[in-house]
Amino acid sequence: MEESLKYILFEYLSGRANPLERQLAEDWLKNTENTEMFHQCLLELEIRSPQFTPDHENAMNRLFERINQDNLNTEKESKENTSFVKSLNAIQIRKYWLIAASVLILVYWGWFSSNMILYKTFETAYGQTTKIYLEDGSRVALNANSRLKVPRFGFYGAVRNVILDGEAEFSVSHTIDHKRFVVKTSDTFQVEVLGTQFSVFARPRGTKVALSHGKIRIDYDRGNEKKQLLMKPGDLVTLEKTGELKLTNDIDAKSYSAWKEQRFIFNATSVIEISAMIQENFGKKIIIANDKIARRTITGNFKTEDADELLKTISEVLDLKIETAGNAIVITDN
Repeated sequence: MEESLKYILFEYLSGRANPLERQLAEDWLKNTENTEMFHQCLLELEIRSPQFTPDHENAMNRLFERINQDNLNTEKESKENTSFVKSLNAIQIRKYWLIAASVLILVYWGWFSSNMILYKTFETAYGQTTKIYLEDGSRVALNANSRLKVPRFGFYGAVRNVILDGEAEFSVSHTIDHKRFVVKTSDTFQVEVLGTQFSVFARPRGTKVALSHGKIRIDYDRGNEKKQLLMKPGDLVTLEKTGELKLTNDIDAKSYSAWKEQRFIFNATSVIEISAMIQENFGKKIIIANDKIARRTITGNFKTEDADELLKTISEVLDLKIETAGNAIVITDN
């Protein structure tokens, strides 16, 4: 970035820019190709001036003062102007300007969010999976309808932090300086590793961690207490609604990442659980006719990339009827 442009941006972000500098900065920001450079410049400004924090309250007060002043000016102009049409147009123009200014302020405030500045988000749609290669050599397979946030400017400090919302399998590389790798799913639950392979399921209906290789530690909160649990290969940890952790040994950890091959592995899995999986992975709303159907279970290994195909197979095995009702799929007895 040219030093002159950087100086203008610093003055603009610090609120010291003159009208010409402000116009130049805003014209430059309109180009979406400059967004990444803007984030770098903003981060550098924060590093140089750690004491600087956006004063949102004062900014809002200044905005309201300007709105009130413009309203007073508009009323004065209306009295002095003998033309009703002209004064009405002037009021409308000012209102539109105020709306645009408010939107612009909200957009700039969003850029100041440290979460947006410091993290880059990888996101998958329903029915889509992807592979992500991190700068430290670690690999992540991200399941459908999932989001992974990684540091935008690389792993700095003593910890490699990533944030997961959804489902993913991690193959973590060990670093020469033994830097820890942490997967956060919430403010009260995280997985910490040094070098290993594991799967994490973190959705609204629950959280699960299955360990394939290596060793990991679960850090979680139970009430006001900080708890830890060490896992070994073949362990499955489930976070209960009560906040307790349930540990299961000698599981087939690979079955918890079968989605990478578009496979669904069911082991006495209930119809209601399968319905939740279909909704999470394909975005299909499932309605089950009664509790008897919901409790029925199925065991098997099914490979499919399509929710309708999976539902058809299940309906044939369990002798159920699948119907479409608006945006939902209804499961009833055949």
